[in-house]
Amino acid sequence: MDMGIKGRVALITGGSMGIGGAAAILLAQEGAHVVISARREKELAESAARIRAEAGVDDVLTISADCTKDEDVQNLVRRVVERHGKVDILVNSIGAAKAGHFLKLTDADWEQSLALKLMGQVRTARAVFPHMEKQGWGRIVNVIGTHARLAEAHAMPAGVANAGLLNFTRALAELGGPKGVLVNAVSPGTVNTARLKYLRDNGVEYDLKTITLGRFAEAVEIANAIVFLASERCTYMCGSVVSIDGGQIKTV
Repeated sequence: MDMGIKGRVALITGGSMGIGGAAAILLAQEGAHVVISARREKELAESAARIRAEAGVDDVLTISADCTKDEDVQNLVRRVVERHGKVDILVNSIGAAKAGHFLKLTDADWEQSLALKLMGQVRTARAVFPHMEKQGWGRIVNVIGTHARLAEAHAMPAGVANAGLLNFTRALAELGGPKGVLVNAVSPGTVNTARLKYLRDNGVEYDLKTITLGRFAEAVEIANAIVFLASERCTYMCGSVVSIDGGQIKTV
């Protein structure tokens, strides 16, 4: 199936690994001009090499940026437009909120989590939105997480940030829809990434019995949905949040 992505310019934040990295590969395979961003240049270079190898493309732009800083975000989008003349697709895959016991999480832990996971996605969407609005076409896909609706004591900062992103996605969709800018989100369950290792190392335990499919997701399984939401095949989804959690039983 032709997704209508060929020639589109796709910016993927958090594109050096995990869900963002998997989405970048699939978008490049569909013929998009891929730009990946993250904070660490070494990991960006490694991700770009994977994209080139797996998608068989040469045109992969890497830009180091810290999305907790508005000046970095503005520079990021400026460089994308300077290179490609536009930005059609934004995959907002940044943010790893702190986990831990409520009484041990400091103000700094909360502020750091919200600055990247919530405000990082807000900043990046704000920077690309005028370009998409001007051209009358755009796709913004936010990566949220099941803690937006599933409250768990060990993951309060993630839950608060994700709940904010759920509201933000729907509100921005209301603004963008009439302009041809469709804003949607994916809400992954537990994914087999470096993030899962971090949580386990911090004492978080998982019971696979609460997941109908009995396993964790792989990043590419989330990326498949992202590609659809970023494509011309997605024409009547606006403000939707797609749960991809393997049939997680403990829900609200």
